[in-house]
Amino acid sequence: MLEYLLVFLLGGFPILEIRGAVIYGLSMGLNPYNVLLFGALGNIIAVPIIFFALEKLDMLELAKKLFGKKVFLKIEKNKKHLDRWGELALLLFVAIPAPMTGGWTGTFVATLLGLNKKKSFVVISIGIIIAGIITMVITQGAINSAQAIL
Repeated sequence: MLEYLLVFLLGGFPILEIRGAVIYGLSMGLNPYNVLLFGALGNIIAVPIIFFALEKLDMLELAKKLFGKKVFLKIEKNKKHLDRWGELALLLFVAIPAPMTGGWTGTFVATLLGLNKKKSFVVISIGIIIAGIITMVITQGAINSAQAIL
């Protein structure tokens, strides 16, 4: 049970998120579906906490200083496109199991773009699950191939 707790914690940890949790859990020989469940829960539970922290830290002002006001003027100019395609783009962004494209970054992006938090939470959660499934399939394939060679 301790291994699943670690999978859960890794799922909520920045950078590793669901991808790192799944790779760890499968490499330890744990049940793939339980690994996906616990890793996803750890990652998904972190999302509202991140939204809250970003709101309290007023990250929008910090982002304006880092990225410059031109970026935010472009966001405002393209607001109707963001309202139309923002959630789908966010889903695709989070669902890609690559570094810096998970729930943490997705939450930050949703905050910067001013997307609806409730919709973004649902979309980010779905993206986390998709990324977890993709990672699970690839990792399980790699493990099976390695075992066949040995």
